[in-house]
Amino acid sequence: MRTAAKRIAERTYMLTDRLTGVNQFLLEGEERALLIDTGYGTKSLPKAVAKLTSLPVVTVNTHLHPDHSNGNKFFGKVYVGERDLPSHGVPSNELFEGVAAAYGRGALRPLMKFARRLALIDPSTAEYAPIPDAIDLGGRRVEVIPCPGHTEGSVLFADAETRAVFAGDAINGEQWMFTCPASSTGAYAELWRGLEKELSDFSELRISHSRKALPIGFIREFIRAFETIKPENGRPSKIKGTPEPVTFYEYESERYGRIRVWAYPSQVR
Repeated sequence: MRTAAKRIAERTYMLTDRLTGVNQFLLEGEERALLIDTGYGTKSLPKAVAKLTSLPVVTVNTHLHPDHSNGNKFFGKVYVGERDLPSHGVPSNELFEGVAAAYGRGALRPLMKFARRLALIDPSTAEYAPIPDAIDLGGRRVEVIPCPGHTEGSVLFADAETRAVFAGDAINGEQWMFTCPASSTGAYAELWRGLEKELSDFSELRISHSRKALPIGFIREFIRAFETIKPENGRPSKIKGTPEPVTFYEYESERYGRIRVWAYPSQVR
């Protein structure tokens, strides 16, 4: 797998795994660079980072899921949200093992073996530390904002220099809530109502699974999608092996198209 690099603003780069399409971001200050997420662990990522900057690199994860953190092994010390520290456990490993058991029979067994190499997180391959409230890169300060919901320790990175918010999987058109059973749709909507005000001076959201930025106005429609969720409107997904049936709820935005929320029925409250 190869990593493509694109300059998206002054001293700011998007790094994309060509096979999986997952984005990482590199921000340079005068003294340090910040690497936001490390992908599935593609060997070409550290090489791409080294070509873009000669500064010491501070590595962070928006959250501890394998498509954002399995490359941590290349960077040594990594900062994550407090509740995503591996010392609290690795819920995504448990979720994957359940799904793999449901699908890992017959013709799908070889595929599950390959998926296991990508999807399981080994915490022993990196040193983890709780993320600070802000990261000073020297002449460029990036604020860290807790955003629990996709995982308990999910965070946003707000960069005043580019007026961009690097959001990982905390907001997008296909929002997974079932990956954090402790969360609820009502609480997440309330969280984003507060964030909408806090982020009003920013212009765009940079997310992990699209090369296109979302305008900051997407937050308003994202909240509306959660506000319209009713238990009776859910539709069952085809995902197997989860503790509860994963259900999805759809909202049609006139400006942004379909927004879909994936959750367990017990989370709709």
